[in-house]
Amino acid sequence: MRMSVLMAVLGWMFLVAANWLQIPLHREMGWFGALLVVAFGWVWGGLWTFIAVLLRLSARAYARAAVVLVVAAVVGAGVWVVDWRAVFVDGVVWAGRDAFGELAADFRGGRPVEAPRWMAYVSVGGEVRVLDRGLYLPVLVDEWRGESGAGIAYLGPSPGAGRLVPTAEGGMGRPVRDLGDGWWWVE
Repeated sequence: MRMSVLMAVLGWMFLVAANWLQIPLHREMGWFGALLVVAFGWVWGGLWTFIAVLLRLSARAYARAAVVLVVAAVVGAGVWVVDWRAVFVDGVVWAGRDAFGELAADFRGGRPVEAPRWMAYVSVGGEVRVLDRGLYLPVLVDEWRGESGAGIAYLGPSPGAGRLVPTAEGGMGRPVRDLGDGWWWVE
């Protein structure tokens, strides 16, 4: 019985990790591959939770079965409602605060801007575009037509609500969320 709970916990942990890594998974495997990985996490967590609950019900451990079910429902609801794209981007910007600061300093100082290798998991191919008044790292680009996208931009502390940023070949985005230190999420 303990093995079923362990497998359920591992399934839910896999699901959280797969959701958090959706952007890199999408880049490496395409949207369908990333969807399959996340769906596998849901099936793994849900199936083993179901097995754990059934085993506890068969042993007439009704309280334990209810606890397993309630905990799984709370975790599942939490995974469902979280904006994982925002969590990933916020986490990467927070963890790489020094590297993002160096990019901004290079831009402000008129030096060549080059992203560190690890930013290839955040920005498409580690690309950093120099704009007239800032920097842009494309994170998501419509792979079919390449006409829309979203990304991280260095625009200064208050870019203004009307500021447009070229996100893809035919697309323009606006800063929608402040990431700190002059960096913004652009959609």
